Amino acid sequence: MTSDGVVVDEAVRAAWDSYRILEKRTSEKERRQAQQRVQAAMDTYGRDEVSRGAVFLVGVLTAHIIGQQDGEERTASIRSVI
Repeated sequence: MTSDGVVVDEAVRAAWDSYRILEKRTSEKERRQAQQRVQAAMDTYGRDEVSRGAVFLVGVLTAHIIGQQDGEERTASIRSVI
């Protein structure tokens, strides 16, 4: 983590690559490349930073999904008024 509490970009990318490794649709070549990027990020920034990147990514994606659901609910309530 940087001194101002920001998660390192490479840690977030490594978190996404971790997902790509687990995704069944990822080709073997892409999976190997993702594994190399994750390992490089852990070697450079440490396992803890990559873990923080994963938590950050999950939080952002969750907020995005909740925002979409809220938008759908607002749209539905507006339609019921009209």
